Amino acid sequence: MSSPSTPKLLNLGLFFIKRSDVFIDLTLRLQADPDARYDYSKLYYSTGFLSKFNEEQTICFKLSLANAHEQIRLLIPEEARKHKWIRLRLDPFVHASGSCQVEAAKLVAEDANEALSRHAYLLALKEWTRAKVVESETEKRAITPHPPESLSLELTAACNLQCSHCSSHGDIDEHRMNNRRLAFDGELLESLGKEVFPFLTLINLVGRGEPSMVPLALWNRFFELCDENKVLVTCVTNGSFVKQRFDAKKISMLDTLTFSIDGMTHDVFTHNRRGADLDDFLNNLNYFQEIRHGLNVLRKPRLGLSWTLKRNNIHQFPDFVRFAIDAKADLLYVRHLLLFRPQDADESLINEPELTNRYLSTGYNLLKGTDIKLDVPPLSLDKAEAALA
Repeated sequence: MSSPSTPKLLNLGLFFIKRSDVFIDLTLRLQADPDARYDYSKLYYSTGFLSKFNEEQTICFKLSLANAHEQIRLLIPEEARKHKWIRLRLDPFVHASGSCQVEAAKLVAEDANEALSRHAYLLALKEWTRAKVVESETEKRAITPHPPESLSLELTAACNLQCSHCSSHGDIDEHRMNNRRLAFDGELLESLGKEVFPFLTLINLVGRGEPSMVPLALWNRFFELCDENKVLVTCVTNGSFVKQRFDAKKISMLDTLTFSIDGMTHDVFTHNRRGADLDDFLNNLNYFQEIRHGLNVLRKPRLGLSWTLKRNNIHQFPDFVRFAIDAKADLLYVRHLLLFRPQDADESLINEPELTNRYLSTGYNLLKGTDIKLDVPPLSLDKAEAALA
């Protein structure tokens, strides 16, 4: 069941539910369009002959491989197993487009394939968690009675750089103190892996340090636990150790890897990111680009680029945008300088709206018509406008 452009919804048929049936087994071959960003697929189900499909009765799942036969096992929802019949309809590309070939669709009982069954139970657990998160957000709960859908972790406070605008490493004493802090506790990581990771869709590696500077054994164990529990990872990096710490397997597990840059020439880059080298940074970024584009996966790991706006680099902002467009970045994260020390005040653009807007406007105009997701500040107000606001 395939075509050069697969219809949005594919009817998979009506199935009789036996008492022993627990899972839906699908064997699919998906190929996303070149410019499409595959996120996930969705299986609609309804019980009975005449009942209609709706968004309340769906199972979301991700396939991994591009243009390859892949079997996925999904848990039949408990309320559906109470009925004799189930109809299935597939939306292979929820936010994308492409071609889909359905090799098989069937209901099955528990069998010897423990890996497929465990994956099915994990997906069901994550679906339940996401539904509970929506419920808690809708009801604006201060305390939630369920585990989180995502988690932020600081694996280490240490960093090899002393970026002038960094709250944790911009001062030499703070840099030394944070580099002496212990890395994330291994026993705590194992506990989280067992008790929390199964519920998670995403883990964000954040904090005061460079995540990839964590001891290698702990770094590898973290990714092993994410792999076992089908958790995606986002990470912000200074780009120093990408080649040493991210092999193809780890890169395939990334949702987004965001590189902080802050300068497009050697002098500005080195001034803002003390201890770094622009050529080395670009070498590590190019390595990530080669690996991610070479992966035979539906969901390509995404590239993010981060830039802190300062007096000494505002004139390079349009070049940063051009660089991001050429690199086919997926996300731009731009922020104004936050002042953590009095001596940094001269680099702030807070009192320079005309200068700031001149370069921001040029950059923002370059971004028009692109698919890059933006997390960027608005144009600055001048003093008269700010007073009226």
